[in-house]
Amino acid sequence: MASQYTKLQSIDVEDNLLLPYQVSNPTQKKSQNKIISYFYRVKGYIIKKWKILLLLMFVLLLIAGVILIPVLVLRYKTSTLSDQCDQYGKEIINNAVQKGTEAYSRLSTLVTLFPGRLSGSEQLENAIDWIQDMMVEDGFDLVKTDDVEVTHWVRGDESATILEPYHRKMNMLGLGGSIAGNVTAEVIVVSSFDELDTLQDQVKGKIVLFNAIFTNYSSTVQYRSGGASAAAKYGGVAALVRSITPYSLGTPHTGVMFYQDGIGKIPTAAITLEDADLIQNLAILNQTVIVNLYMEAQTMPTNAISRNVMAQINGSTYPDEVVVIGGHTDSWDVAQGAMDDGGGIIVAWEALRLIKSLGIIPKRTIRVVGWTNEENGAAGGAAYAQLYTNETFFSIESDIGVTQPLGFNVMASDQTITDLKLIADKVLSPIKATSIVEGEVGTDNGFLVSNGKPGAQLITDESKYFWYHHTAGDAMDKMDSSQMNQCVAAMATMALCISNWVGPLN
Repeated sequence: MASQYTKLQSIDVEDNLLLPYQVSNPTQKKSQNKIISYFYRVKGYIIKKWKILLLLMFVLLLIAGVILIPVLVLRYKTSTLSDQCDQYGKEIINNAVQKGTEAYSRLSTLVTLFPGRLSGSEQLENAIDWIQDMMVEDGFDLVKTDDVEVTHWVRGDESATILEPYHRKMNMLGLGGSIAGNVTAEVIVVSSFDELDTLQDQVKGKIVLFNAIFTNYSSTVQYRSGGASAAAKYGGVAALVRSITPYSLGTPHTGVMFYQDGIGKIPTAAITLEDADLIQNLAILNQTVIVNLYMEAQTMPTNAISRNVMAQINGSTYPDEVVVIGGHTDSWDVAQGAMDDGGGIIVAWEALRLIKSLGIIPKRTIRVVGWTNEENGAAGGAAYAQLYTNETFFSIESDIGVTQPLGFNVMASDQTITDLKLIADKVLSPIKATSIVEGEVGTDNGFLVSNGKPGAQLITDESKYFWYHHTAGDAMDKMDSSQMNQCVAAMATMALCISNWVGPLN
């Protein structure tokens, strides 16, 4: 006989039971059901997509590795190259950039009290005295000067005037090393030495104007340095040079020139871009241009005595190995010499002072040098190298302005350049001064490099440097205190890291 009861089906009874609190709280039940439902959906998705998710996890780990591993390797690598470079570099940069330095203030004082620091001048020697006294007050381990015999050129009164086809006084500056003269003659315009050679039969008895457009300094400066002898070779009676600059507001640029042995000497001067183009346009319009060039310039028969000035922090481990940093103290007579190169020597000096003020003792000696006579002879750099090449471990010069620092040009082995690049990428990245490339060093530390020692030059934003270079416009209003502080940071950090180098440089 059939049972009056229906048999229960195979179900999970417990899943359908409601506890008392669930009956009284239906909202919570719904929430828990949603969580359970979401959990099972995720679980199902993982089961279905596990291969894709595993691949995604692998990619994420790979990305993390690409980012983190080089950082860890770089940190390890820099510590094996230079002892405590990371730690000290961070401390130096933070202090220089965030707290500031005395670089701007000291530069302002220097160029205000001692503008026009040309070799042989009282202004230069007074400036060197002031620098030496201040270095003593800074408390460095050693402060000294070395005598250097330098050329003594004096500008005197000078002028350049267009007499025909009309009267016009030009802005001009005699070139350093030029002889005196009072010449009135027709002007012939050339744009290059090649064009001068082509027109050589028309040069005799004329003033040659080299109206060469600025491309870069090293290429264009040849007309300033060698234009006079090139013109004299074909019978020219004077030489005028378009100022070596890409930009002008009626400002002439001076600079050193040299006479070639065996060729007669003629007076030579720089005129502005505006006047150079004016004369050329007159010539194009078939106008005869007559110019009077008057110069009282002279090189004194007896050389003057100047000095290299230097200060140092002695190294704790290798005191006889010296890392040299510096710039030149002299400037052209018409300039305050803030950019060229008061800023360079002040930044190097302030870099050393900052290291000392932080209580950092380098493993090798760090020495700041203010070279003399860079502008018209480079006798200071030559004399320093003659005395101190053997003890030099590395040298860094600053002589292209102290604007935004970009990094360093380096003359050294490929391995050293690679190693310094690792240092810069890691330590100098906060101020973006990470460019380390093979390139020209400075004029003064170039003598050390020529003697086989590795060296570098601080590289900065040069976009406006040659606007004011060797002009009366080279003054404090072109300087920026925050950029100078960053240059101090870059110079001090690199000098300290090199002084703490583990082992010899390759």
